[in-house]
Amino acid sequence: MFIRWPAQTDLRNRCRRNGVPRLLVVEGGARPPVCNDPFEDWVRAPISRQDLEARVRALQNRLDDQQVPTLDSAGTLCFGPHSITISNVQTDLMELLIEHFGEVVYRNELTQRLAERVQRPTRNSLDLHIMRLRRRLSPINLAIRTAWGRGYLLESEDGP
Repeated sequence: MFIRWPAQTDLRNRCRRNGVPRLLVVEGGARPPVCNDPFEDWVRAPISRQDLEARVRALQNRLDDQQVPTLDSAGTLCFGPHSITISNVQTDLMELLIEHFGEVVYRNELTQRLAERVQRPTRNSLDLHIMRLRRRLSPINLAIRTAWGRGYLLESEDGP
């Protein structure tokens, strides 16, 4: 989103709270803001179309590199501007998947993690937890993909 700075300070704050990427267009002799949020950058008006497109691309590239899910101890899983809560068992499995985001996590590693919470986990119990996690992750643009014969990998629904 393009935001005039400092005229649209309220809009900037709303976008920041909602995780909306934004490019601030600094007007006239206004002081540029300090941007320490990866979802934000600024340019000074007037700016050429070519320079503006370059800044937008740079912001998008920075966001793509920053997109790694986070998980807190209470089971709140965040990805981009979205979040969900997951169960304790799902939290244990997700910790491992997030640690290896975009990489295969082998079934035996996930089964071992599951064994820390569930007595005598079966092949079916891991599959059941993965199925439930897949359903929970869809609204926040995350997906668990199957690496046949090896395990699973967590990635953005948009792909790597």
